Amino acid sequence: MARETSPYIIDGNRGNFQDSVLKNSHKGPVMVNYWAEKAGPCLRLWPVLEKLAGGYAGRFLLVNINTDREAALAREYGVTSVPTVKLFLRGQVVDQIHGAESETQFRRMLDRQLARESDSQLAQAAGIYQQGNTKEAFAALDSLMIQDPDNPRIFLAYAKLLMREKRYRRAAEVIDASGLENNSEEAAMLKANAIILATVEQAPPLEQLRQALDENADDPDLLFRLAARQLIADDAAAALENLLRIMQIDRHYRNGVAPSSMRAIFAMLGRDQPLVREFRQRMLDLP
Repeated sequence: MARETSPYIIDGNRGNFQDSVLKNSHKGPVMVNYWAEKAGPCLRLWPVLEKLAGGYAGRFLLVNINTDREAALAREYGVTSVPTVKLFLRGQVVDQIHGAESETQFRRMLDRQLARESDSQLAQAAGIYQQGNTKEAFAALDSLMIQDPDNPRIFLAYAKLLMREKRYRRAAEVIDASGLENNSEEAAMLKANAIILATVEQAPPLEQLRQALDENADDPDLLFRLAARQLIADDAAAALENLLRIMQIDRHYRNGVAPSSMRAIFAMLGRDQPLVREFRQRMLDLP
């Protein structure tokens, strides 16, 4: 497809994905456009994204990935239809849009990740926390969430500090309130970790859970508690097996906590680990 040359637009593939997307996302937002040559909506979206790349003049990088040529790379990131646009920051997907939405929608997605006035106040709240003034810091963050609900960094920072305070259930509630979970890989993983740790706090010992499962092998609550215990005991393979079993029983159990937890474990282990490749494929093979 003929298109204008721009220093802010790159053709992505398996060979350059690590540098063009993941490494660059630690410098600033990288928008990845998954497209196919014969898909009309992709062709209509292309000039919209080109215009944005030029207009933002380097404040984000656009990487186009042809899914006909890079099908496996697209599947790794859950792309099942085109166009799909994912925004990467700090090595993770922080937002995404499915379909050829309007230019306004893509501007909103970008502007949520670019610097905002509330970021300076967020930095101040983080500084207050570091000084040991926990109550004052959380009060400032409560105020900021109301003041600028479109800044995802406020919700993520709040949830991370709650995790440090071992307030795991509250951290999960903050992510829920943010509405970020469905579009942000970072938010989904943070919530999954919070739920796992909150579950471990109240879960019976391993042997007691195994005995209970002998009597009711398809109880998703017991399976999730066992998976949480196994993960904390560094048995990721067993945890993944039980999370996959939950997906087979009820994919929507606790709003999809099983697949979210599996993706969180994948990120923790590293995408190229054999165990991760095995369970990612088994997830894809589920009916």
